[in-house]
Amino acid sequence: MKKKIISIILIIIVLQYFCTFVFADNSLINEITNSVTNEVDLQEQKEQVESKIEETNTKLEYVQDELSATMLKVQETEDKIMGYENEIEALGEKMDTLQASIDETNQKLEIASQNYEEKSDLLARRLVAMYEAGDTQYLDILLKSKSVTDFISKYYIIQEVAEYDSILINQIVEEKNNIETTKQKLENEQAEIKIIKSRSERTSIVLSNMRTLQQSYIKELSAGEKKLQEQITKYKKEQAEIERQILLATNSIDPDIQYTGGEMLWPVAISETVITSGYGVREHPIQGVVKEHTGIDIGNAPLGTPVVAAADGVVSYAGWLGGYGNCVMINHGNGVVTLYGHGNKILTSVNTEVKQGDTIMEVGSTGNSTGPHLHFEVRVNGNYTNPLGFVKVP
Repeated sequence: MKKKIISIILIIIVLQYFCTFVFADNSLINEITNSVTNEVDLQEQKEQVESKIEETNTKLEYVQDELSATMLKVQETEDKIMGYENEIEALGEKMDTLQASIDETNQKLEIASQNYEEKSDLLARRLVAMYEAGDTQYLDILLKSKSVTDFISKYYIIQEVAEYDSILINQIVEEKNNIETTKQKLENEQAEIKIIKSRSERTSIVLSNMRTLQQSYIKELSAGEKKLQEQITKYKKEQAEIERQILLATNSIDPDIQYTGGEMLWPVAISETVITSGYGVREHPIQGVVKEHTGIDIGNAPLGTPVVAAADGVVSYAGWLGGYGNCVMINHGNGVVTLYGHGNKILTSVNTEVKQGDTIMEVGSTGNSTGPHLHFEVRVNGNYTNPLGFVKVP
């Protein structure tokens, strides 16, 4: 009996030890597993953060789901504000153009009126002189002439006077018509400038109210959101300024060369280049904001690789252009313009006529760039288009 009790106690001790070992072992395994899982999670988080940083450095973008309701309101009002600012600027430019035309029209009207008065006065004096002299008969001229030669000479003089009077009358009629046309143009331009001025004033009031509304939203943002808002605003303004400069460069030169179609030359002058980022446009859910890649990025081209003109044309821009870095634009006529960005060194200048294949730049990594490559765009009448519709990948 005593032995049986001792045996039971020993079995219990062994089982207890075994169970303790098993549980301890499971606990240790769980701890190790959790540790490994945590390291994996941290690594993933690190990679996500690094990816986010790289994406932000490449191009600052914002997505609707990532912003608070207040931030969305700020962005919506800001997009509208920029739209109203652009509208007011465009209206101002139109008013300046109209005012210049009005000034020119007034000057033409003054000159035409002066010519009309002078010619009318001259005709009046001619008519008075003819009335006082009475009708001149060819018989009187013949009788008073000393010879046949004298008669012919006087006859031609009378004819020339009559023709001069006829020309003078026609000129007076023409001047009168010019005055009427010029007056009508002046009235139309003055009426149009009044409408534009009124519209500009109304838009300015709306703009002021929109800015006040935006400021009220901004006050509700956190410190972090305010900092992000400043970055977004800066990015938008930079993009708007770049687009303005591109538009100016596009319209500044009207080349004699006219692009009539055909395949353009691949703009990087080495073999085995690849497209590292394709063309694409994505509409952003917030009005007025788009996330887009307006051209193609051509990689596998070392720093300093020659960049060549894709087609004949005239250089309309050569210099620094914001995120594009060192940039060259070529106007090919018929509204077709090519753009070459991130250059290491520019090898051409504005107004230079280039032929297809001429070296214009070196591949670089200037501006918003993470490494040597060429950003290549084709624009038609100022609008982005897929470059692969013009060039073929070699």
